[in-house]
Amino acid sequence: MVKLSQSMKNLSKFDIIKHQLSKLQSEINSFDTQEKNIPELIDKANLLRQNELLKKIIEKKSSLNSVYTSYIYILEQLLIKSDSSEPKTRTNLKKQKKKLKNKKRVLIKRNTRRNS
Repeated sequence: MVKLSQSMKNLSKFDIIKHQLSKLQSEINSFDTQEKNIPELIDKANLLRQNELLKKIIEKKSSLNSVYTSYIYILEQLLIKSDSSEPKTRTNLKKQKKKLKNKKRVLIKRNTRRNS
């Protein structure tokens, strides 16, 4: 039950991060990086406007990188949990097979004793 709630929690974080990623990506794409020089302004003013735009893009891209880092962390945690549970299942299956083989042996021995 605890594992289920933790995985649900990770999935909800996963969905939140996916939403943040798509939102940031669309915001970055919405910036118009083409130069829109206003002829009335001098070159320095146009450069300042372009610099401000580039600052905004850099801020959004750094936020995007941060969210991707969280995304990768959650994916790694999910993989670690799935990898750690897999070997346990395999060993349990091996134990069950051994028990079944032993039960079969015991039954065969009983049957041969009865028939003799």
